[in-house]
Amino acid sequence: MPIPQVSVYLDNRPGSLSEAMAQLDKNQIRIFALSIADAGEFGLVRMITEDPEKATKVLEDVDYNLAKSRKNTEVTAVFITDEDKISKITKILADGSINIEYAYSSAVHVDGKIALILRASAVENAEKILKANGVTVLSLAEIKKYFQ
Repeated sequence: MPIPQVSVYLDNRPGSLSEAMAQLDKNQIRIFALSIADAGEFGLVRMITEDPEKATKVLEDVDYNLAKSRKNTEVTAVFITDEDKISKITKILADGSINIEYAYSSAVHVDGKIALILRASAVENAEKILKANGVTVLSLAEIKKYFQ
């Protein structure tokens, strides 16, 4: 099942990220993965949070501009292992004609495995193909369970 991602635009200035993260901390929302992309005068912060709906509401309530297009809201999380290397995962998706639009790593580590967050051009199809090839696809509940 695809994982809801929270994406927020922040001013590209010192303290902007700190202020947004403080809002999530204040509301006891844990962050499991985080990506920051520079876009000139602003940055786009993508994150996997413990409670995406609550994180969205908290940030909106204090007037942050969230990226709400469906294209940026669902991602896939997979474990990178000795058997399921990034090269294997990317090959599986390429063979299935699925493009990886972006990816970022997470803070979820289990027995030497790290969770990788992928935004694929066809998220549900990507998950189906990965599972069919024996790759572990994680749900948000599993990420919560593994986060330490």
